[in-house]
Amino acid sequence: MSTVAGYVFNLITPSGRVNDFAKAYYHSLDDARAEALLIAQEFMSRAANQGRDISSYYIEICNEARRTLSVVTFRQARE
Repeated sequence: MSTVAGYVFNLITPSGRVNDFAKAYYHSLDDARAEALLIAQEFMSRAANQGRDISSYYIEICNEARRTLSVVTFRQARE
């Protein structure tokens, strides 16, 4: 039987603002990172269409206890 874990995604802006914008369950941290990268790409695309640069933003991936497990930068979304 496969286990899943809950992950919380926090959007971090240059001003240090934290916004818990998503909580979901994934089979692994790698799966959560892949989803965070897709989210970052979508945010970057929307911002580019609006003429905004949000490449300095990043997503913190935390466990349900709010401990940071990984970070996905929006710059990675451009690569």
